[in-house]
Amino acid sequence: MNNLIHPEAHSKVLPAKKLVVLLHGVGSNGHDLIKLAPYIKDDLSDCYFMAPHGVEPYDMAPHGRQWFSLQDRTLYVMKRLLGSNIASVTDIIKQKQIALNLSNKETIIIGFSQGAMMGLYLTLIQTEPFLSTIGFSGLLVAPPQCINTTTPICLIHGVLDNIVTVDAIDHAIQYLSNHKVPCSAHKLENLAHSIDYRGLEIAVNAIKNSSLKQ
Repeated sequence: MNNLIHPEAHSKVLPAKKLVVLLHGVGSNGHDLIKLAPYIKDDLSDCYFMAPHGVEPYDMAPHGRQWFSLQDRTLYVMKRLLGSNIASVTDIIKQKQIALNLSNKETIIIGFSQGAMMGLYLTLIQTEPFLSTIGFSGLLVAPPQCINTTTPICLIHGVLDNIVTVDAIDHAIQYLSNHKVPCSAHKLENLAHSIDYRGLEIAVNAIKNSSLKQ
């Protein structure tokens, strides 16, 4: 992993006041998700965008990256693999935070699909809360203990998603509500396993609202 350069996009305001970490889906890589930056960076002009590559090579195809293996999708196996790889993801984020002189309270996590799974897990185990977390088309795999109940979490999911079905958002909201984590859920009609302009607008507004409450 050390020889992989993580795609980045600069903010209009330098030095950046916030860090946005974009976590891609399984079998993809950071180059894919950094393409979102041009669509939202004008609205988040004080942010620095980073889209790290998954910490492992994709194990079901010759190309791509993954945050953890999905060959066995039973819940306890995914939870174990997430927990095993969380330190590597944390280290990537910490290195960039140090470089930008920022901390978790100025960091925003945006994840898609498996990246949302990693982002949600990562958020819930933080001792210092992130500013905001956005999960697109993801599944909540809860950590052994919910430590962070402060970071606002916004979940966005397409109703037509046949990869991670939209009912995943209901299970996530139930867990987050039970643990008194501030959360919002948005089910988008006529959207499959993807991110569209509606989702990006919701995400930007959620991030702006979190920033106003700082």
